[in-house]
Amino acid sequence: MILRENLGNVLKEIYDSIDGPYFGVFMFHLPYLVLKSPQLIKQVLVKDFSNFMNRTWAQAKHDEIQKNMMFFQHGEEWKVTRYLNKHSEAVDLEHLAGRYVLNGISRCFFGINPHCLEDGVKSDFLEVIQQGSRPSTFDGLRLFCYLYHHELVDFFKLNMFDKKMLDYCSSTFNDVLKTREEARKSSNMRVNDMADIIIDLKQDAEYNKNFDFGGDKVLAQPFMFLLAGNGTTTMSFTFTFYELCMNPDVQTKLRDTINEMIEDYGGIKYEGLMDKKYNYIDMVLAETHRMYPAIFYLDRTCTSDIQLAGTDYVVRKGERILIPTMALHYDEKYFPEPHKFNPDRFLDRVNEDGYYYVPFGEGPRECIGNRFALLNLKIALANIIPNFSIERRPETVTKMRLNPVGISAIPVDRLIVDFKPLK
Repeated sequence: MILRENLGNVLKEIYDSIDGPYFGVFMFHLPYLVLKSPQLIKQVLVKDFSNFMNRTWAQAKHDEIQKNMMFFQHGEEWKVTRYLNKHSEAVDLEHLAGRYVLNGISRCFFGINPHCLEDGVKSDFLEVIQQGSRPSTFDGLRLFCYLYHHELVDFFKLNMFDKKMLDYCSSTFNDVLKTREEARKSSNMRVNDMADIIIDLKQDAEYNKNFDFGGDKVLAQPFMFLLAGNGTTTMSFTFTFYELCMNPDVQTKLRDTINEMIEDYGGIKYEGLMDKKYNYIDMVLAETHRMYPAIFYLDRTCTSDIQLAGTDYVVRKGERILIPTMALHYDEKYFPEPHKFNPDRFLDRVNEDGYYYVPFGEGPRECIGNRFALLNLKIALANIIPNFSIERRPETVTKMRLNPVGISAIPVDRLIVDFKPLK
């Protein structure tokens, strides 16, 4: 509550001190069951998913757009809506990552070019998103209410996201849809992005018999991809390039792998990025997500009584479940020398007997943007690593400190590195 430590590390301390498949904690006045056993985690996320389909967050019924975002939806609803050459010295990784990621997400989901990576072009879209995404002292209170005091969310009309940012994005995406619908009438033009998918759904009479896909429900899903995907993918980019800077041997091996792929496929091709022959790219990203998971824990609310397999514990309807991602990812039983950045640990398969590596969640409600985010990151690596060496500067921090505010891995310090062009 006083922001001295992040929740991921607090859970890890308790996790390390207790033997057994599960333990209980209180989050303020609310009891949570915390799972340690990979088999029980698999039971909750997949095998008995129908008992644990809901997250523990408040829905914010006062906000029509936010309550329709699939992250917050309860019950069955969620199922239906499922520039470096000029700036190569003293690069702020988070600044670069934010521009790159927002540019890609905006094109694919909003159907617009926000000009985030163009010099001399003012990007209102970038400015609004960055201002609305900056952490504030109010964030801790807002997060507290969404997790532990749901009744205060609607009473005080608290939004998880900045109102100015939501209004701007709502207006922008409405304009995109209107323009695209008019263009389709005259020329049947398609871009095959999310805007086109949404128009298809709006015009699908059979689909709309079972699901009212209009108004704010149309806007909610692009917002979810933008607001959730932008922050988490930005951090993945930031941490990946930081660790490549700090581990030059890994960087060299990755560069050799990418160069081989480019030579074999005659360029950066989707088929090459998906080819398991070059899975060292995947291994590097997997290790980043192990050390810096997008969220410190997964949460579920039990919807009907059920006994945990192999135990005498019965989870009652309404009880809250926590799966401590950070603690699992740093458990030496599964990942020896967990504080070492070592992609080679993913040469062996993980999660063969239950789940202990869950950076994107697992089961029917795993992160819907998983593959998009990974492809986005692979494209960044494939374009940058063969052309630049990421190197330390005197001001490059050597010890990572994570921000105690929030439930995801965010660095406290600016991560400054050099991008030195390669011949």
